[in-house]
Amino acid sequence: MSSEPRHLHPAAMLIDAIKSIRRSLSAFVIPGVAFLASRGFDARTIVLVLLGALVVAVLGAVWGFLSWRATTYEVAGGAFRLRQGVVQKNERTIPLDHVQSVDTVQGLIQRLFGVVEVRVETAGGGASEPDASLAALERADAEALRREIEGSRRGPVEAEEGPAVLRRLGRRELLVAGATSGQIGVALSLIAVASQLFDNVLSEDLAQRLVETLAPRSVTAVLLIVLALGLLAWILAIGGTVLAYTGFTLSRDGEFLYIRRGLLERREATIPLARIQAVRVVEGLLRQPLGLASLRVESAGYGEDAGVSTTLFPLLPRKEAQGLLLDAAPEFAVAPPLNPLPRRALRRYVFRSTAPTLFLIFAAAPASFVVFDLAWGLAALLLVLPAAFYGWLRYRDAGWALEGDRLIVRSRLLTRTTAIAPRRRLQWRATVRSPLQRRAHLATFQAQVASGGGGKELRVTDLGSEAAETLVYDLRPGARPRAR
Repeated sequence: MSSEPRHLHPAAMLIDAIKSIRRSLSAFVIPGVAFLASRGFDARTIVLVLLGALVVAVLGAVWGFLSWRATTYEVAGGAFRLRQGVVQKNERTIPLDHVQSVDTVQGLIQRLFGVVEVRVETAGGGASEPDASLAALERADAEALRREIEGSRRGPVEAEEGPAVLRRLGRRELLVAGATSGQIGVALSLIAVASQLFDNVLSEDLAQRLVETLAPRSVTAVLLIVLALGLLAWILAIGGTVLAYTGFTLSRDGEFLYIRRGLLERREATIPLARIQAVRVVEGLLRQPLGLASLRVESAGYGEDAGVSTTLFPLLPRKEAQGLLLDAAPEFAVAPPLNPLPRRALRRYVFRSTAPTLFLIFAAAPASFVVFDLAWGLAALLLVLPAAFYGWLRYRDAGWALEGDRLIVRSRLLTRTTAIAPRRRLQWRATVRSPLQRRAHLATFQAQVASGGGGKELRVTDLGSEAAETLVYDLRPGARPRAR
């Protein structure tokens, strides 16, 4: 398999020019503002600054053209080669069998010219930047490059019908996904950062007058403000989900899965089935009562924004997850009854959940009794009940099973997660016992699969010691699971 060196689409000139201009302006914006301020913002100074910006733009355009001319790519000799560099020439060679995925991203500039950015990822690639990036290719050229690269791992294609669509995320499901995403905490953090920046911009006197004018003067006003901030955070969470998952489509073509998503920036990701290490069924705190879940995949060394790009499907009814997996990744489509934890593990789960609450209550008890009264301290003890319930919930949801050569483990922090991993994908497995666990004849089972973050741990805490040892034995390479 070979091809002649090819250039990028001419739109790459503009993209490279914008990047170089952005870098230049970021380096000179502070000195430029200081220069304007020192000269009193007179007309001559403003003209000089604008002339400097024009020079930077022209140099950026020249650099974009030179960069486009120096950049070529080809598939030859069983490898993908990318040559680039204006002053210092750089050639990157990636063997085709090392390629993890060939993804496309269509930002605003690419959409304007009808082109896409192509990102080539390898199994050992970094999590922040792609191993190779082509800033602008026509969609037909991008698809041809993808098939050239994937040709080393797939048979010849008889008809160019494209991938078969397995499932699309509708508008109603998209809004429900945003409303139940659990990202309100992140949105509140953004609001806090924005308010801090606002404080830094305002003068101290002006900020104090605003606080005195706008500060709530009653408990009702405080509650209304808290409610308004929560509502704003909820709306931001929904907006973020809409931006990320609009048009989410899961397709399959042979041994490859394809994901399309995004509103402003359209992304197309490729997930080879052979690279999937594990599948997780995630039931969020707000989604579980509604019978909803999301599907995620763990894939070794998989590219940028690993938390989003490994989303196999963002929202679907929990009972339909196995059916979708049967179509998308049959190896992971198992849902056997799980083995529960022994009853003696319950008190350990409850203790671990209530111990931090008890510590905080007793640490604050002297101050509570002095400032308030005994009733306040007794009321604080009621916090132990939700903590104990949370411990019981974690105990009830924990479980494990071994279906053929596939390990299934379930656990809960805030979300309930069921992980499915074939035995051959496990990098290691082990049991850990603390002194207290040994006394109760309990153990913690641990295993790990390869993932973009360096590894994803599968864990079951406080299962029976004998069950843990049997599980490790049955999951050793080449072992046949024992009859149960």
